[in-house]
Amino acid sequence: MTTSPTRRGRPPASTREALEEIAFDLLLRDGYEATTLQAIMTASGVGRSTLFRYFGSKAGIVWGEFDRAVERLRSALRDADDVPVMAAVRSAVVQSTRLSQAAAPDSWLDRFRVLDRDAALVAEAAAHWRVWAETVSRYAAERTGLDVGAPVPAAIGGAVQAAYVAVLRGWAVGDEAVDIDELDRALGPVTDAFQAVLDGLPRG
Repeated sequence: MTTSPTRRGRPPASTREALEEIAFDLLLRDGYEATTLQAIMTASGVGRSTLFRYFGSKAGIVWGEFDRAVERLRSALRDADDVPVMAAVRSAVVQSTRLSQAAAPDSWLDRFRVLDRDAALVAEAAAHWRVWAETVSRYAAERTGLDVGAPVPAAIGGAVQAAYVAVLRGWAVGDEAVDIDELDRALGPVTDAFQAVLDGLPRG
C-alpha cells in the first residue's frame, strides 16, 4: 500500500490577509514586474482559483488594501464629530491609519514601501494618491460650501496628503516601532494653518 507524500514547507495561506503578506514580501524583495502570479502561488501554497477569488489580478493585490484605506478615510470623515473642519480631517486621517495598521500589523508599512519605491508603480501610485487627496478635498468643500475644485479645498487635500506621505516615508526608513500619535502631532501644523485660512474666508 502506498501513501501520498506529505506536503512540506509553508502551509497554504488561508486568508486574504495572509496571501497579501506573502505577496508583499515577494514584491518588496523582487519588485513588481519580476514578481509573477506563479511565484505568489508557489510561496503561498494556493492555486490559481484561490488567488483570483481574492484578488482577480496582480494589480488587485497591490491596490486592494490601498483602496480599502481610502474607504476607511472616507468613512472616518463621514462619521467625524461636529468639530472644526481641519480638526475633523486630522482625526480622520489618524483614525483611518490606525485601522489600516490593525488590518495588517505585520506588513502594512511594507505595502507602502513597495508602492513608494517601485518604479513600475509610480504612475499608478500617483493616481491612487490623487483619489486619497480628493477625498479630503471633497470633505473640506462640503463643510465650507466651496466647490471641490476651488483652490482652498484642493490645496487642503494636496497639503494633507503630502504631509501624510512624508510621515509614512519617515517610518519606512526607520527601525523603530511606528507611533501613530506621531502622525497626529505631525499633521497639527498643517491642519492648524489651513483652519486659520478657513476661518478667514468671507461668510455668506
